[in-house]
This record gives sequence, C-alpha cells and structure tokens, in this order.
Amino acid sequence: MARKQTSKKASTKKTTKKNTKNTKTSSKKAKETQPTEKLISDAVKFRLLALAGLFFVAIAFYGYGVIGHALHQVFAFLFGTSFTLAAAFIILIGALLYMLIYARTPRLSSPEWVGVLLIFVAALIIYCFDDHHYGIKVINDYVEKGQFVGGGMVGYLLYGILSALFAPTGTLWAAILMIAVGVIFISARMLFKYRQYEAELPEEEELETPMMERMKKPKFFDMSDKTQVQKSKKEKDDFLFPEEAFEEPVKKKVSAPKPVKKEAAPAPAMKAMEPKPIKVKTEKKEDLKPLETPKPVKTKHGEYQLPSYKLLNPVPESASNKDELRNATETGHNLEMILDQFGVHVHVEDLQIGPTVTKYELRLEVGTRVSRILSLQDDIQLALAAKDIRIEAPIPGKPFVGIEVPNKSASMVPYNEIFQMHMREKSWDNKVAVPLGKDVSGQLITAELNKMPHLLIAGATGSGKSVCVNSIITSLLMKATPEEVRLILVDPKKVELSNYNGVPHLLSPVVTDPKKAAGVLQEVVVEMERRYEVFADNNKRNMTSYNTFAKEFNKTAKEGEEKEVMPYIVVILDEVADLMMVASKTVEDCIMRLAQMARAAGIHMIVATQRPSTDIITGVIKANIPSRIAFAVSSSIDSRTILDTSGAEKLLGKGDMLFSPMGASSPIRVQGAFVGDDEVARVVDFVSHQMEANYDDKYVNAKVTGSIGEDGGDDGDEDEEYEECRAFVIQAQKASTSLLQRRFRIGYNKAARIIEQLEENGVIGPANGSKPREVYIKTSEQEEM
Repeated sequence: MARKQTSKKASTKKTTKKNTKNTKTSSKKAKETQPTEKLISDAVKFRLLALAGLFFVAIAFYGYGVIGHALHQVFAFLFGTSFTLAAAFIILIGALLYMLIYARTPRLSSPEWVGVLLIFVAALIIYCFDDHHYGIKVINDYVEKGQFVGGGMVGYLLYGILSALFAPTGTLWAAILMIAVGVIFISARMLFKYRQYEAELPEEEELETPMMERMKKPKFFDMSDKTQVQKSKKEKDDFLFPEEAFEEPVKKKVSAPKPVKKEAAPAPAMKAMEPKPIKVKTEKKEDLKPLETPKPVKTKHGEYQLPSYKLLNPVPESASNKDELRNATETGHNLEMILDQFGVHVHVEDLQIGPTVTKYELRLEVGTRVSRILSLQDDIQLALAAKDIRIEAPIPGKPFVGIEVPNKSASMVPYNEIFQMHMREKSWDNKVAVPLGKDVSGQLITAELNKMPHLLIAGATGSGKSVCVNSIITSLLMKATPEEVRLILVDPKKVELSNYNGVPHLLSPVVTDPKKAAGVLQEVVVEMERRYEVFADNNKRNMTSYNTFAKEFNKTAKEGEEKEVMPYIVVILDEVADLMMVASKTVEDCIMRLAQMARAAGIHMIVATQRPSTDIITGVIKANIPSRIAFAVSSSIDSRTILDTSGAEKLLGKGDMLFSPMGASSPIRVQGAFVGDDEVARVVDFVSHQMEANYDDKYVNAKVTGSIGEDGGDDGDEDEEYEECRAFVIQAQKASTSLLQRRFRIGYNKAARIIEQLEENGVIGPANGSKPREVYIKTSEQEEM
C-alpha cells in the first residue's frame, strides 16, 4: 500500500510539473498573441500623449498665459530663434520614451536618433557662427545682451568651446561634418534593411531544394518510420511558416535542434558536388581553339602530308548534362543514407561524372575503418540497383574513399574528340605518344611509349582490346612520317590488322604466320644490337642523343658520308598466345631481350592477348613490361595476372579499361576511344597515296635461327648440327632425344627431328618401347669412314 501511495504521489508530482509547464507555455503564447482591444487602447494612449505634447509646444511658441510665457522664455534662452526645432525634437524624444515604456526590446542607441541629434546640434552651431567673435567671450556677450537670438545658450556654448579649439573656420567644417554623419546614420539603417531583405530571398529558394528532395526519397530508406515522418513534417512546417514571420523569439526554442542538423547535413554536400563537373566541362569548351591542318613535311622521298583530323568522323553534339547531374546528386544522397543504415557515417565531398561511370569521393568519420565499406560492396550494389560498382579505398593522395557507380546511360568517346584534345597538349610533339581515352573526370589520358617503354594489353573477347590497338596504330599514322616511326605488325588471326598492308610505315607486310613472326622478332633483336654498336662508336647513350648528333653532322657532311638518322620502331603483337603455342621459347626470349634493352635503342613493343593466363603472360614478360592495360575479364584471378591487383573483373566492357602506367601507385580507370573501320580505312588510303611502302628485305625474308631460341622451325644450321649429333651418337653408342637436348643444349623439336633423320639415314634403329635405340654404325666403322 505504501508503495502504491508513493507511486501515486510521484505521478501527481509529474502531472503537476507538466501542468506548470503547460501553464508557462500557455502564458508565453498569450503574451505572443495579444488581443486586438489592447493594441487599440495603446494606440489611443499614444495619440493622446502626442496631442498633449503639441498643445504645450503651441502654448510655448505663442506665449499664451503664464505657463506659455514661461516656457517661451526658457526655450528662447536655451535655443534662441531655433527653439521651434527644439520643440519638435522634444516631441520625438517623448515618442521614444513612450516606446521605451511599452516596447518589449528597447533600443537606447538607435542610429536614426543619433543622426537627428547630430543634425540638430550642427544647426545650433551654424546659427551662432561669427567670424569676428569666438571663444568663451561669445558666451559672455550673449549673457550681457540678453537677446534671444541665434542658437540660444546651447548653441553659443557649443560654438564657444569648438571655436576656442578649432577657430571659427574649423568649427564650421566640424558642423558640416556632423550633418553628413547624421545623414549617414539616418540612411544607413534603411539601406542595411533593404540589402538584408534582398539577401534573404535566395536563402528561401535554397531551402526549397533539399526539402523537396527529402520528400521524394524512396521507401527503401525507411521513410515509413514514424520518427522520420515526424521530422519531415516539422521541416515542412518550418519551411512553409518560417520563424521570421513571428515577432516573438520564443518560437525558436520550440524546434528541436538535433533532427534539423541531422537532416540538413546532406544539403551543403550536394552544393559542393554540383559545380565541379559543370565547371570542368565549361572550361574545356572555352579553351577550345580552331585547329590548323598539318603542313607538309620534307622527307628523302619528297614532301609528306600528314593526315588531318577532318578525315575522322565528326564529333557529335553532346547532350545537356542536367539529367546526369541530377541523377548523380540523388545517388550521392542515397549512398550517404545506405551507409548510415549500416552504421558507417560518411559525407560525400565531391563527385566526378565520367563517360560511363561516376566517381563519388566519401569522407569517413574519425575512427571508421576502411574495411567496413569494402565489406559492404555487395550491399551497396544491391541498394543502388547498379550493374557493378568498384571501390577504391583509399584514393591515392586524398583522405577519401572512392566509389565508382555506372551511369544510367553510358556515352561513347569518339576518337576524333580525343585526337583534337591531344593536338592541344604538350605531348603532341612526342611522335610515339598516343591518346587512349578519358578518365572518370573527363580528362584526356595519353600513353607515351618512350617513357613506358613497353605496353601489355589484355582482356576478354569483345571487351575493346582490338579497338584500342587500332586507335594506337591510327594515332601513329596521323602523327608521324615513315622516317620518324616504323611499324612491325604481327597478326596471327589474319583479320585484325590486315587492312594496314601497303602503309609506308611498315618494315614488312603484316606478319600472319606464327613461325615467321618468331623470325621477325629475332631480326628486331639483331637490329637492336646493331644500333647499340652504332651508339658505342659515336659515344652516345640513346637514340635521341644520337639522332641530334647525326642531324648536326649531316649539315656539313659530304655526300655519301652522312650518318643514319634512326626512326622509332614499334612492334605490335596482336595475339601473343598463338605465338607462344608455336614457338614459346623463341618468342619469350625475344620479348625478354627487347623489353630489357630496347628502350634506349628506340624500339618499343605493344603485346596484346585475349588469354590472360599465366602460361601466356609469364613472369618473365610481366617483369619486363611494367605498363599494362586491362580490359574486362571474367575473374579476379585474371585481373591479378594482368595488373597484380583485382578490379578488372568489375569493368563494364566496351572500352572500359584500367590503365596502369609505369610508376603509378594504382590503376587509372579510362573509357577508351572508339575508332570505326571506316575512319581507319580513310586514314590508310590517305597515307598510302602519300608514299609507297618500302619494306626491308631482312624482315620480309626472316626465318627462325638458333641464336636465341632453340625450338622448332626451319633453321639454316641444321646440317652442321646434324653432323655433330651423328658423330656423338656413334661415339657414345646411345641415341635419345633427351640426350641430344642436354649435350647440345637445343630444343625438343630440333632434337626429335635430328633423331628422325638419323633413323632415316640408317644410323640408328627404330624405337623399341622403353628400350634404347640400337646404333647400327660402330665406332671402328666411323673411324674407317
């Protein structure tokens, strides 16, 4: 029973407390909304007081009766002939006193009243101005005269003090300055209020956007929750009925600060996100200047005209980016809310809208682990209903985490657009610099082969690998003359690069035979060694310094004594997997030697394959080709085979690539440019009509030799090796393929072929299971022969 009574008392205390709170709030509300009768009565009192003031002023002005005469004498003595102004000023003072009594927030130092007072005092001083009298004597003269003239006692007192300090002329200037300051005080507040009114207009418009966005959010983000619905209703009421509409400041205490701060946080983030992609695009358009057609270049065979960008398809007009920007900002809001639901509080600092994906840069709260966002990758993809997302955690050089989300509508990057952008770059003078495409922010990405110095391109079928190779070849044809860049194209598929036959830049027709391709690579290695010998003879370290020396030497050299000016040689292997299947040892050794030593000789390789497996992209190739491009692959294992990191399995295909140049800390996502077959055909036809193809016989007639690789193919040293193997077999009285491989250090194919020839010539017998072959010729017979 005692517990029940105590509980009842406690409940009564709570109810009384609530009632007192309610009474306080009700009293505040009653004070806020006064009845109209009280306002009318206050207005009547104010008017009656003003009429009484006017009555006393009229009596003093005309001197009616004893009271009026006395007031007239006092005002005339104090203010002189300007006592009427003093009377009007006193009426205003009375109105101010009334406002002090009845106003809720009295202002003792109003600028308007200070300005009026300064103008009145200045008028009194000007009334008393006299060039011949100044100082304290002026006050004595006024008292002796007893005449109510000028500014009265107050005016002569101020004039006497100021004239003693600043002389009559300085006093006059002081009075003018007081009038000017008074006018400023009166008008400044009015101008300030007007400017404040103008400044409030855009703020109201800004408040509308985040609220309308919050009203349109999907149901996925738990907007059906009662607490969130109440928050949105409160924000809606605050927007429709702002606090400035009420005079009382008590209204500001009613709104709870926490939900307003929590909900208003995304609004500044979107303000920071919106302008960046728009500014980047407008700056690019403003900086565009008309391009000139290339001038003819003098060569040994005459003038050579480089192809113009007008041969390419025209750049289509880009659509307005308003829809993209709106979709990107909505996705940014959704990302914040999704991660907030999983307990990860982030803030979208910036976004970059690219051709195919949009990159969001997220700032994490202090103490949040990056691994938490990585673990939520599938959940984010499900919530956004995206095809695939890629998380870059963290972004190199920034304290943010990057999330790349595919755009709802991907846009193609035309090759003509990036080629014109490349023509405006400083790297245009580099003859082996080729544009690849645009990154996420819309910036041009260029690959400079002389700095890379070799490039590996890998990706699944249909991911854009062949288009990338065609764009690289087209760039070289449109930038350089045959005396500056020479090409060797290897196409085991026989259909990808065959349309480049007849181009004057080729050292040989497009190689389609894998066996011949191995021989061509060996000839390239021989050319590299020859160039190094020339560099050594002339004390030069690389091709650039040697060509500079050769050009200067040829200016004064006689005919027939000129030095050779070496061009760049770019070797493009379109499908290295087929080459590795036919002559893996030769091809791998050639690629290894070229990758290790060919940079200074001006020879660069581009190796492409659609089979990113470890038996094709071996450790030797990866170790010597640090610059790589990965297109879309099927698994993260293939991505690690190409880039040594995952990420390529998240690409979208159709030219979407990860570009990892030498020295880069992380791959760059690039949307590759699309060059059509008709564009390539026009460029090839134009170049072919400028000059006929001048093939080099050593590449045309190249065959595989045993100098580098020891595996199959037709070789010229076969007869000499056959005799050595025959003599060894007769002397050892043993014959096997493995024995010849170990003894002469040759490949399996050549050793097996020599064994077959020995059998055909009757030196050894046929194979007899696991037993060794019988040697028919004995040692004594060999000595007799």
